This record gives sequence, structure tokens and C-alpha cells, in this order.
Amino acid sequence: MVMKKTLRKITVIYNLPIGASPDDLDTQKSALGVAQGLGEAGYEVDTLGLTAETISAVKKIKADLVFNLVEWAGQDCRLGVKTIKYLELAGVPYTGSNGWGYQLSCDKKLMKQALQKHHLPTPKWQVFDSGDELISPFKYPVIVKPTLEHSAIGISQKSVVTNSTDLKEQVNHLLEQFRQPVLAEEFIAGDEAQVTILEKLGHPWVLPPAVFRYRQQEGYWPINTYEAKWGEGWEAGMSDWVELTDAGLLKRLEDLSRQCYIYLGGRSYPRVDLRIAPDGQVYILEVNNNPGIDFDSESGITVSAKAVDLTWQTLLKNIVEEAFAMGTNTHDAAVL
Repeated sequence: MVMKKTLRKITVIYNLPIGASPDDLDTQKSALGVAQGLGEAGYEVDTLGLTAETISAVKKIKADLVFNLVEWAGQDCRLGVKTIKYLELAGVPYTGSNGWGYQLSCDKKLMKQALQKHHLPTPKWQVFDSGDELISPFKYPVIVKPTLEHSAIGISQKSVVTNSTDLKEQVNHLLEQFRQPVLAEEFIAGDEAQVTILEKLGHPWVLPPAVFRYRQQEGYWPINTYEAKWGEGWEAGMSDWVELTDAGLLKRLEDLSRQCYIYLGGRSYPRVDLRIAPDGQVYILEVNNNPGIDFDSESGITVSAKAVDLTWQTLLKNIVEEAFAMGTNTHDAAVL
């Protein structure tokens, strides 16, 4: 009789910060918090911080599972994909999506193309590579973002524009600043929903949505800017969590999030970001297949986990045990 292997040793990997900005330091903070939580849940845990030059070290990891918290983005997205490929070559089970799902989350153009391919509702969009492109006939306002960044990098109150002249100006500004393509999409007013999908016996388990409503303030667009996410002052406190009671709307959010999981590289604990328009229509903004994770009260995954009576330790236990059960299977989504 073959004895079933038990998950005991876990290595948490993450990319080491190269600066002192809050978005850069957050990955390391998250990794240390996950390691502590896993230890409290009864696992043997160590951590491994990586740089672009030391990625190959993951091939030498001696653990039953790797908790992958690498969050390289921007032009460094390829480093995150490379890390996953090394894990697969080493035959080590890991949390999070495979290389394709990771790359999809890093590139907003690829994400929008995938949403369109699978007929999933997303705001009308256009990508600018040079700034000389003919502008689509948008319905204004429009929001403008770098395509390869995360953590609200490049998003400010100036990101929302109300005419084609300002759109062109903001596109050119971001092209010059970030040296990467720029996404413009129609701005959807309304509440924003973050939906976390865990797994249960290899099937997607869609948690209740964490929904926040922006407070209205003259002169401010209701968006999650870099200042709102990482700064202080008015923007940092311009939204509140709210509870949805509309059963039809909740079902729509759940169904769309499950489809994102199935078609867009979901695995472990992806997060779907959506906007709920005033008329009740739901639009998918993007899917983050390898989101940062913590149990802070301001975190969407915390709100959703508490709604199903998960603690920090039992949330982490679910993630690692499901990933371990899947083993080295790197399907784009869990078996349905």
C-alpha cells in the first residue's frame, strides 16, 4: 500500500524589494506574514527572497510545497514567469497560477483580449503603443493606465479624462514615463467588487464579494489611485466596505468570477476586480491570478474570508492543502 504523503515543509518565495516605496516593500511584508501564519497553522516554514540574479535557487528548494508570492510586474514580468518555470522543472508543487496565468495578470492588453475572446463583459478599451493611433469613439469619461504595472502604479486623479484632447495628453505622458503600452478604457461609475476564488476538492469556491463604495468628494474621481492605495489623507480613506443584498446581482458576480477562474488561468486564490454600474450592469476590470495576500481589515480577501468563517490560519491551510493535492498539475484551471 502506498502511503499518502503529508504536507509538512513549505517554502515561501518572494522577490526582494529593490527600493523603499510602499508597493515594493509590500511583497516582502506579505511573504513574512504568510510564513508566520503558516507556522501558526502547524507547518514547517522557511522563506526565500529572490532577485533577478538568484531565481535559479528555486530549483534547489527542498520542500513539499512552495508558496509563490513573487510579484514581479512591469518590464520584469518575465522574471515571475521564469520563476514558475523553474519550479515546474524542479517538480515542486506551488500555489498560484502557472506561467500563462501569471503573464496574463501582468499584461492588461492580454487580459482584455482574453476577456473579449470569452465574451466576458469588460469596458470598451484601446491600447496605445505610440500615442499616434486614431482614438476610438469612446463614451467619456475614460480612464488611462500603464498596461504592465500593478498596485495602482501610474494611476492618479489625472488618469480619468473627459475628452479626446486630454486622453491623448495623458496617454503620451504615461508612454514617456513608463516606456510601455498604455490602456484606455471607458470609466464605469459605481461600486467596485473584489471577488476571491479559492478551491475546494479541486473545484472553484467563489467567496462572497468584498464590495467597496466610494465617498463622493468634489474634485475627486472615485478610483483606486496610487495615493488611495498607499498614501495618506483624503484619498486613502475615500471608500467603505458595503454589503450587497441583491440576490440576482450576487449571483451575477459569482457566475462571472467563476468564468474568469475557468478561462483566465485561475488557480489557488485568484482575485477578480469588477465594477457595478448604477444600472446594475457588471463589468470585469481585470483578474489578478497571483494577488498579494494578508489578513488586514482593509484587504478584500480578508472581508470575503471572514464572511465564510475562515481565519488567517484556515485560509492559508485551504490554499496550501489544495495546491498540494493538485501536485505538479499546472492546468490553467482546476479540474471541474
